[in-house]
Amino acid sequence: MKTLRELLAHVAVVQIIGSLDQPIAGLAYDSRQVVPGGLFVAIAGHHVDGHAYILQALARGARAIVVDARHQSEHTLEGATLIKVIDSRVALAPLAAAFYDYPATRLRTIGITGTKGKSTTTDLVSQMLDACGKTTGLISTVDFKIGNRRWANTTRQSTPEAPDVQALLTEMVANGCDTAVIEATSHALSASWNRLSGCYFDVAVFLNLSHEHLDYHGTFEQYRADKARLFAMLDEPAVRAPQSTSLSWAIVNADDPHHHFFLEAAPAKARQLTYGILKPAEVKGTIVRSGPTGSLVHVCTPWGEGELSVRLPGTFNISNALAALSVTLSQEVPLEQALAALSTTHAPRGRMEPVERGQPFEVIVDYAHSPGSFEQVMGMLRPLVTGRMIAVFGSAGERDRAKRSLQGAIAGRYCDLLILTDEDPRGEDREAIIEQIAAGARQAGLRPNEGYLCIPDRAQALRTALAKAQPGDLVLLLGKGHEGCVIYADHAIPWDEAGEAEQALRELGYGRTEA
Repeated sequence: MKTLRELLAHVAVVQIIGSLDQPIAGLAYDSRQVVPGGLFVAIAGHHVDGHAYILQALARGARAIVVDARHQSEHTLEGATLIKVIDSRVALAPLAAAFYDYPATRLRTIGITGTKGKSTTTDLVSQMLDACGKTTGLISTVDFKIGNRRWANTTRQSTPEAPDVQALLTEMVANGCDTAVIEATSHALSASWNRLSGCYFDVAVFLNLSHEHLDYHGTFEQYRADKARLFAMLDEPAVRAPQSTSLSWAIVNADDPHHHFFLEAAPAKARQLTYGILKPAEVKGTIVRSGPTGSLVHVCTPWGEGELSVRLPGTFNISNALAALSVTLSQEVPLEQALAALSTTHAPRGRMEPVERGQPFEVIVDYAHSPGSFEQVMGMLRPLVTGRMIAVFGSAGERDRAKRSLQGAIAGRYCDLLILTDEDPRGEDREAIIEQIAAGARQAGLRPNEGYLCIPDRAQALRTALAKAQPGDLVLLLGKGHEGCVIYADHAIPWDEAGEAEQALRELGYGRTEA
């Protein structure tokens, strides 16, 4: 076990009252997870203030307490060391990295950021590197993975809290992984959350940038700067293993006008690599053909030329695939082997995921839940559909209310029929949420009971859509994607969007001949 003094080596401390020489048996930011001899980090959150649970942590055997100097004024703790820090949330990451003995120094660590496509690209990179002889771990919105073991991320955090990230990296090392692929969100990268400090990234990847999460970041400029921290972290001062001499890489999407900003954030020692479809790029893709089930792309790279097969629809997925190819090539995988690996990859759960039970129409599950993602997904799919496009979706309660009518209006422009339903109403009136979406649909010219239906019960809504589908149609099930429940005010119901669609198709008589 490390001592408290060792854990605090990279933490900005304001005051210490007590001994620093005792060994620390555990690290927790939730008082219920404190173990005897452990360290409790009190964090003032949006809904709960950890400083209110210090006594509970002490009762569970905490030997030391870290408090935020801005939120805690007490100067002594009986039987435990008190450490006041400038910002306890920011301190959590270096404490966690030290407690787990810097596992990232024993891994090749790849971080992927952007507004859209992070989960898909992160998963594609992990799949490709595994197919090319690496052993990867994965941290994404959808799943966690360590070697051959994969399980759902049920935390509803794309990037978990720092102790959870470091614990996962430690498991990866213990289970023989050589590479970690991490979905790096703007929240996790921001200086005020700092969840990814101590990951010592070797590869930083930028996908794209659009106006989102401004409720948290305040301005678009701050949002961009927070995402760009991933590239600055390629130069994070480390406790680096002496043998870690391989190149760091800054990989960016040349088609995005902000890509120069991210390259400028990277240290001079990082090797730069661009990819793209529209603009000049080192890894350049030219679309040969594209359809509702995937695309064929000719690629020209510094390592040679070849044909890239993408088993996902849409230009944006070609871009995601080029990002994954670029990462794989940067890890000294031959081009021919990388292209072969990419041709075997599949979408993560809930990301443009087809549901097939032999029905004469297409069904796709996707996580799209914002006006921008609606525009992207529906705009891409509409020209590929020979029949009608039917969309089933809702909008989250206690979240951005302004987007609801925009979702309805965008869907109304592209789709022939909307079925408006629950997403996660939480404490809001479910029917009021649906009416706000319906207002946008009416602005797009859709009429109630003809162009759109309001069916709050999501299972019923989904079944109605599938029952109405005809040969050549496309049914889009949007908003839930991989998520495992629908949240109401005082309860949540288990939910599996793709599984529910499969069951509904079976009820309609499709696929019954299968074993």
